[in-house]
Amino acid sequence: MEELKSRTTDYLASVGIEVPEHLPTIEGMDEVTPRNAKDVAGRLSALAYVIGLGFGAKGSDLLEHLQQYDLMPYVSQREKKLLREEVLGNQDKVDMFWQTECAQALAWCIGLVELDHFQHCDDDLAQKIPFKVDPSDFIQSAHLKPITEIQSQSDLLYRMHWHARNCRLTGRECDLSESIISERRKAIDWVYGVEEDWDEVPMDT
Repeated sequence: MEELKSRTTDYLASVGIEVPEHLPTIEGMDEVTPRNAKDVAGRLSALAYVIGLGFGAKGSDLLEHLQQYDLMPYVSQREKKLLREEVLGNQDKVDMFWQTECAQALAWCIGLVELDHFQHCDDDLAQKIPFKVDPSDFIQSAHLKPITEIQSQSDLLYRMHWHARNCRLTGRECDLSESIISERRKAIDWVYGVEEDWDEVPMDT
């Protein structure tokens, strides 16, 4: 894990992002329980609907589709609550909108997209995820990237998150969007198995 930390730190320095040496290593493989490809594809399929809350879709309509396609097991407890709300608060809408970046990260984990942390999610991301069609084949046929690649992303996003948050706290300009980085980190860490509960994935830096 120290070697991974060193590689990540060197890469970040090469693109102009300095992070301190004293930051800890991330969890090793003996400390996590990684998700499988079906978990990731199912969660991604469910997110395609949940994200609709951030774009003004009615929760009752989204719930209908989630239930129709047996995707409710892939919806978090907080999301289930929000889907049943008559009116969403502005922050809840914003939170659901930003889950597009979680979707980008999950899609990367099963080889559908590339990841560029300096850019927003792909314009055509939605077209790569089943929507209002049966996602069974999509879920069953999904293949996860090697766990070492997901581990490397977890380490990278942790250190990028530290940098983005530090820039905000110290009033410095930053080439990274803290919102993009934190949402992608949450998704990658969930896949890596840092925390089983989507709503409880730690975001400390």
